[in-house]
Amino acid sequence: MKILDIALKDLLRSFRSVFVLVFAFILPLLTNVIFYFAFGGTGDDDGGFNLPTTKVQIVNLDEPAPRYGDFVAGDVLAETMQNETYAELFEVTEANSPEEARAAVDNQEAGVAVIIPANLTAAAFDPEGRVSIEIYQDPTLSIGPSIVRNFVSHFVDNFAGSKIAVAVASEQLTEQGIAVDSSLMYDVASQYADWAQVQSHDTSALFDAAPVAGVEQEETSMIAQMMSTIMAGMMVFYAFFTGASSSQSILKEEEAGTLARLFTTPTPQSTILGGKFIAIFVTLVIQVAVLLLLSMTIFGIDWGRTLPVALVALGLIVLAASFGIFVTSWLKGTKQAGAVYGGVLNIVGWVGISRMFLALVPGTESFAPIGNAISLTSPYGWALWGWQETLTGGGVSDVILIVAVMLAMSTAFFTIGVLKFRKRFS
Repeated sequence: MKILDIALKDLLRSFRSVFVLVFAFILPLLTNVIFYFAFGGTGDDDGGFNLPTTKVQIVNLDEPAPRYGDFVAGDVLAETMQNETYAELFEVTEANSPEEARAAVDNQEAGVAVIIPANLTAAAFDPEGRVSIEIYQDPTLSIGPSIVRNFVSHFVDNFAGSKIAVAVASEQLTEQGIAVDSSLMYDVASQYADWAQVQSHDTSALFDAAPVAGVEQEETSMIAQMMSTIMAGMMVFYAFFTGASSSQSILKEEEAGTLARLFTTPTPQSTILGGKFIAIFVTLVIQVAVLLLLSMTIFGIDWGRTLPVALVALGLIVLAASFGIFVTSWLKGTKQAGAVYGGVLNIVGWVGISRMFLALVPGTESFAPIGNAISLTSPYGWALWGWQETLTGGGVSDVILIVAVMLAMSTAFFTIGVLKFRKRFS
């Protein structure tokens, strides 16, 4: 068939292009390889990741609360972080003051400062108590401070039991008609303090900590998740470049005069353009399939369940192809292509994959709702959202709306692009 012959010719031309090969396959994988080695991808003999030890300055200002005896929550936190179990994660040094600890971080003598307030113990068992443990970090670091923050949060969560115990006891006693006063609630909190003090002799029980191998597995999982997110962002980013650059063959043939000669043959214009459009779609199918398979093989990325992954991959392919046709239909020639691809595609692309950085950078949680909403103003953002859902185990119900929006945008882009090309070559 004529339409397939035209598609095959364009496919061969695309895969003979160094530009297409670099942008379609090498750059997405190379970006992930750089991050892989940057975060210890050489690993041990078992293939695991090696995290650099985080230097931590800890300032313990906590004091005993008279009602809870000699128990000091801050001491337990400091001792837990210095436990041999976590020696491969933390190198802890005690500082004399918050100023000294922050100065050590500012001078890059430490990566993180943990400042425990004076009222941690009192607040831990007071139903109305509020307290904050300050985490002061080197802004150039991400993984180490994130581990410290998660560690401290997990530790503090153990003391939330006192508040829960007091609240539950108060509610149940009130329902039974028993008067509840502050001394009774302090007794409940004290019993919890006695339990916590017993547990403090076994720091792994208080923290509910896994052995070192378990910690390594958890942090390896964290880095693997980061690699997966980066790979998804790069695949989306470069798929759109492939869609646009493959569409450029129409402009090249127009400038060379071969397209005009084709239009003078008995071959219908719809067949000629249809063959070129098929070549764009097939090129993207090959690109996405190869990147999915290689990322699974090289980085061990689990993209998720088969059907949701297939749906998102289809949405990405159709959207990237139709967007490339749409953008190219507005160009007058190949001289404009470089500026437009380097400008428009980059701007639209970085806006769309900004949700990738929000998922990777600690401390951006408060900006995530607004940032993710902004990313959805770009077609790239919808595609990346779909991959984020599959990577976290999402099913068909989680991606079906996303894919539906991607296909709707694809229809609009493709329709406009085809109409403009037909008008142009009529």
